[in-house]
Amino acid sequence: MALFRVLIVEDSVTAQQMLKEMIESDPDIEVIGIASNGKEGVEKTLELKPDLVTMDLMMPVMSGQEAIDQIMQQCARPILVISSNNDSKVAFDACSRGALDVFPKDDLDPDKCEKLTSRIRLLAKVRVIGHIRPKTTVKPQVIGNHRDAKVIAIACSTGGPKALSQMLPHLPENFPHPIVIAQHIEDGFTDGLVEWLNQVCPQKLELGKQGTRLAANTIYISPSEKNMKVGLGGVIEFEERSEKDRYAPNCDVLLNSVAQNYGPKSVGVILTGMATDGVAGMKNIRDKGGQTIAQDESSSVVYGMNRQAIETGCIDKVLPIEEIGQYLAKL
Repeated sequence: MALFRVLIVEDSVTAQQMLKEMIESDPDIEVIGIASNGKEGVEKTLELKPDLVTMDLMMPVMSGQEAIDQIMQQCARPILVISSNNDSKVAFDACSRGALDVFPKDDLDPDKCEKLTSRIRLLAKVRVIGHIRPKTTVKPQVIGNHRDAKVIAIACSTGGPKALSQMLPHLPENFPHPIVIAQHIEDGFTDGLVEWLNQVCPQKLELGKQGTRLAANTIYISPSEKNMKVGLGGVIEFEERSEKDRYAPNCDVLLNSVAQNYGPKSVGVILTGMATDGVAGMKNIRDKGGQTIAQDESSSVVYGMNRQAIETGCIDKVLPIEEIGQYLAKL
């Protein structure tokens, strides 16, 4: 008997077949059903109760986004969005509705079976709860004078887009501290993440670029293709990805650079996600006299990298995701 049971929701017959073949290349994973639209996907989820649902977004009868809403309300299950990077903004909206992660349609290739099946194995183990859409109507406060500016570095992985959309709206409209973010993400999807988060954030949010000097009230997100870091004078720099980088971009590279150049004026935040990337960087920030904050277990999609950081003893505060935003607003 298979360890993991998967439902495919996809309107393209070609994509259905490719997904089934790729998923079942792992003998521990079984495709127990295929749905051709969102409505059928909801019905089969209720009937079959799969361990994980793969979800297309652009479908007839009912869209993937609406199907995710209904599944999370009626029969919460781990959901992996299968999306083109042309739809990346929509894909991250799906994450805010309860999907755990996004897998590129361009990677539906027999040579990339292990990439897909390893993702399914990890996500199928995630405990999900009935979903309540995050509040995006927070009215951030306007602050006046502030103390010396700090640099806030955020590390996040699976569940990160949703967490960021819950945390960042709590920051004030003229927030004095620049923020840099390393979010594990597939190549080609970062522009969509930036565009989507700009809809809910009161600050200016942009993709990090070589030579840009950090500015107050601005959030910089690392592209996935290279590892972003902050150099002397608050200037954004990049280094090539290493073969050792299991996920991209590398969170430790960013956090370590902020610790090195800002010391006690650095603030590290580690959010939901798998593996241990970011843990060493958080410890470095703490060792250099900076502040460290971790997302708590109850508000995390995956209590992994943040749990590892907490267990090392390098975290000053452990808070629910929305309280992290409220705490940062007072810095």
